[in-house]
Amino acid sequence: MHPGLLLASSTLCFLWSLWLFFSKKQYSAGVWALCLAAFLLRLYMALVDPFLHDWDERFHALVAKNMIVEPFRPMLRVNPILPYDFTAWCCNHIWVHKQPLFLWQMALSMKVFGVNEWALRLPSVILSSLMTYWTYRIALIWTKDQATAFLAALLSTFSYYQLELTAGYLSLDHNDLVFTTYVTAGIWAFAEYTQKPGMRWALVAGICTGLAILVKWLTALVIFGGAGLYLLSQRDQWNNWRFYKHWLSAFALALVIMAPWQLYILQSFPKESAWEYTYNFKHITERLGAFTAGDPLYYLKYLNEHFGILLLPFLVFGMLLVLLSKKYERRYNLPMLGMAGVFYLFFSLVVETQMPAFTYPVAAVILVLIAAGLEPCIRLVVESCKPNLQLAIRAVLLVLVALASLQPAQLRSNHSRANPARQAKIHNTQIFKNLDQTIAADVVVFNCKSFEDTELMFYQKNNAYHWYPTEPQLDSLLANGHKIAAFQSHTNQGLPEYMTNNPRVRVIQQEMK
Repeated sequence: MHPGLLLASSTLCFLWSLWLFFSKKQYSAGVWALCLAAFLLRLYMALVDPFLHDWDERFHALVAKNMIVEPFRPMLRVNPILPYDFTAWCCNHIWVHKQPLFLWQMALSMKVFGVNEWALRLPSVILSSLMTYWTYRIALIWTKDQATAFLAALLSTFSYYQLELTAGYLSLDHNDLVFTTYVTAGIWAFAEYTQKPGMRWALVAGICTGLAILVKWLTALVIFGGAGLYLLSQRDQWNNWRFYKHWLSAFALALVIMAPWQLYILQSFPKESAWEYTYNFKHITERLGAFTAGDPLYYLKYLNEHFGILLLPFLVFGMLLVLLSKKYERRYNLPMLGMAGVFYLFFSLVVETQMPAFTYPVAAVILVLIAAGLEPCIRLVVESCKPNLQLAIRAVLLVLVALASLQPAQLRSNHSRANPARQAKIHNTQIFKNLDQTIAADVVVFNCKSFEDTELMFYQKNNAYHWYPTEPQLDSLLANGHKIAAFQSHTNQGLPEYMTNNPRVRVIQQEMK
């Protein structure tokens, strides 16, 4: 489907959802129309960039592609013909740097729809769209107000941050987004449990927790923390043994889901998995990665990026309202604010490594608070207008809120055709996609642009490297029957004479940008 048609269809579904919800009072239909708008908008974002983004979508994409054939042997480089460092997640062979579920999802999608960019992004499109509904239900249960719940869902639908993660544009891309969606689903299941206590909803929360752990790691246990805080705030439930039975069963189910993979990789890939578990712990004790700033206010400052600077005043106002007003269900204040607070305090004050999306899994709670602060202001403006204008005024205000959440100017800048870096990615990607017309699949390709060997291997069956071998390594490879090709030059480096003058090395004249 043409991207422009998707964008237009999403806009129409959004306007349709407003009409159904506020004019016809068909609340369920209105929310599902909004979910459809979210899906179409995210599908547009999955198509907007016809290439793999640098950090870290291209690595996730290549591992997922290799999982199509061998789902239980996660590999970055299938056939490492040169020595490699098994601790270097960017360039190694067995790849257990991340938990596997989001990669399995991408692999399944590409098995069905083909190896391409939008197929690998499709699981993020679907799950992020469902997050719109889960956020709506969390907000409705907490605030008991349909308009506030719809507003929270609207903010999720048009979330700039979710859309850019869906597109693969922002750091950690689908890994962070899929983790956020499963954590949100777990919080939703917990909220539903409090409405209809029973084993079913507790087990759904346990399933979501186990799946979330299989995407990112143990911070998904915040869902059980929320259930514990809820119990703590309800003295009449302290002797309710059914509650303990339900949530202990849910915890056991989460372990059953996440534990087999951990045991499997420890046995099958002991060296690599031991390193990765140690490396994961180092995130707490050491400052790793490019984003780390050592600033305890880092994540509070990053609220602007996550939710939009124009909406942040309503976050403060909404928090005050849910704490002070009797209108809302106060029994949810401790678990909901507790889950969000623990995430922000833990990653701000305990964990040394700082990454942009570490606190985003509790986004649904923040969106509800923003909606709780916004809705009274919108209602005040609407009720001050003539009755026959109120629906139109509310629609205009909600469109403005959607734009504030969407940050269209930033989106347009990020994906502008005038962006030289974007044009370079498109140029190089076209070279990779067409390489099979001139280079056979059994040829090893050297001297790709830095880390773009992962992209070449995603689009083609060739083995590839973003460096070139030493002269003795080249002689050894040729002696062992390997066919060699190399790019003549690119922005980082050219080829040495021992390769350009070797008649058995095919020099690719196309220059990468």
